[in-house]
Amino acid sequence: MSWLIMMEDSMATFQANESRPAEQSQRRVLLAAGLFLIVGCALQWWRLQSLTASMDQGILMQVLWNGLRGHPFESTLSSQLSTNVIHSGEPAGLGYARLGQHFTPSLLLWAPLFGLIGGAALPLVQVGLIVSAGLVLHQLALQLVPARTANWLTYGFYGGNALIGPTLGNFTDLCQLPLAVFALMLGLQRRMGWLILSAAVLIPLIREDTGIMLIAIGLWLLLREPKRWPIAIALIIWGAGWMVLVTNALMPLFSDDNSKRFMVENFGQYLDVDPSEGASSLSVLQQALGQPFILLKELFSPPGKTFLYLLGHGLPFLMVPLISLDAWILAGPSLLGLFLAQGSNDPLSITIRYTLLVVPGFSLGALLWWSRRQQQIPGRGTRLAWGIAISLSLLLTVSSNPHRSLSWFIPDSVRPIVFSSPIRQWEHGRDARQVLNLIPKDASVSANTPLVPLIARREVAVRYPKSLHYLDRNKNKLAVDWIAVDLDWLERYSVAFRGDWRALKRIKQELPRQMDAYRVQAIENGIAVLQRDGPQKLALERQLRERLATPMAPDPSQPSNNKP
Repeated sequence: MSWLIMMEDSMATFQANESRPAEQSQRRVLLAAGLFLIVGCALQWWRLQSLTASMDQGILMQVLWNGLRGHPFESTLSSQLSTNVIHSGEPAGLGYARLGQHFTPSLLLWAPLFGLIGGAALPLVQVGLIVSAGLVLHQLALQLVPARTANWLTYGFYGGNALIGPTLGNFTDLCQLPLAVFALMLGLQRRMGWLILSAAVLIPLIREDTGIMLIAIGLWLLLREPKRWPIAIALIIWGAGWMVLVTNALMPLFSDDNSKRFMVENFGQYLDVDPSEGASSLSVLQQALGQPFILLKELFSPPGKTFLYLLGHGLPFLMVPLISLDAWILAGPSLLGLFLAQGSNDPLSITIRYTLLVVPGFSLGALLWWSRRQQQIPGRGTRLAWGIAISLSLLLTVSSNPHRSLSWFIPDSVRPIVFSSPIRQWEHGRDARQVLNLIPKDASVSANTPLVPLIARREVAVRYPKSLHYLDRNKNKLAVDWIAVDLDWLERYSVAFRGDWRALKRIKQELPRQMDAYRVQAIENGIAVLQRDGPQKLALERQLRERLATPMAPDPSQPSNNKP
């Protein structure tokens, strides 16, 4: 990031007209935003081509596809994650509304674009919203600090591992949050009632837990601008009231997944009741507050990971958020929820979607810290350190290869070495699309994870090998019409990753037995499609059985198997 310093200094030294610093600042930030947009869209496009996008991408694609056809928020893929399927062993079903898992009305905003350009809409929306958030943050910063400082704050925003990681991942509802929060703060700063109202209404509609940001902003207003207490109280009441209403009254109308799955999985350590009975957000809060020692333990556990998580957020802002009271007020409520949670989706991973609950608060905290400094413009030494910090953040982001988005030039594993060349990845994605074109658009399909986004735009899609059946709208159990499986993907990654190894082992055990009912119609580059009661093609069947019979790599979870 030394180029940032050079750009700043050269522009200041050689610019003929220094009477328009705001315009010059805007151009530099637009350059950074444009770079983020181009790189982000390119990497997201590559993820789609190389089959790196996965289950969550498929879920939201199916949700929007169904919404355009008169079944809003329905998804058989999402149904597979429901408590009825996970705990009771029922098949996934038509008519299942995802709103019981995550209450996300704002998703409807993107349905028209999805209908217009298809699957490319989601990556475009995600990257575009994050880029827009940075530009709004810059406009807000220009209200409070000099242009140079505003620039560096925006560079820090775009250079954060906690922002880049989820931006390069599967589409998430939370990509809407930074823009909405910054717009609200800009409205408060400029006293623009329409912007305050619009952002305040939108934020809780992003997801059932995003109202926490309104509570945080309300608390900040009470502390920093107490004369505006009516707005602060209104934000707190609206944010908290909506979260309570949604989680305790609205979501149960669709399913009991939030209470019986997500509340128990994330906060079950505080519950003293049978987990199968479920728990509401209010009951979890009540029981957690009655166990202060467990709360304190969970707050700092594990200490090393918690510390690194905070460093990851603070690094692109030169650690300023970690010493900013404003940052802790604005990010604290979201951080508290993440620190006290548990679950298979690690809430303290710096590259997954949950960080987007924290990024707005830490970004604003850094801005407000600088706004209260007598010396508001960072000197050359500070800018050098800041550039190094952003560069280090980018380096750590690249080295972590978030969501395998950089697998075209970074090995996915070193011990043992796992690397697929860009050519191989491209050919693999091309072959997958070619083979999947054999499946009719209206057919029901069970596909394993790498193929899920490619078959998601249909009424019935489930994940293989977890399911071969589904419930129709009359609750009749039916077998899917087609199976699609990517063996090559699993074979490549199973040598190093336990999850892929286990998935491959299960497929090798189950698929041969299912080939009596499902007959191979095509196999190319390790990607096979099978049709229920389809015509028998003996050569293809023999080819697939031979591939399934090949010995597996050793279990990568065994340390002895990872030696070079």
